[in-house]
Amino acid sequence: MDELGFDPVDAGTLAESWRRHPGTPVYGKDFDAARTKAALAEASAERTAEWRA
Repeated sequence: MDELGFDPVDAGTLAESWRRHPGTPVYGKDFDAARTKAALAEASAERTAEWRA
């Protein structure tokens, strides 16, 4: 992964996959590992209109 320029991040279990859905802070972003972890922690389980679309 390092040779490709990526930092792997453990984004949690399948039950926590909502943290990566549309409308969450990490969705579609090109963050480094630290910012990705922070964005995953900031995510809310509230289903936004964007998430349901």
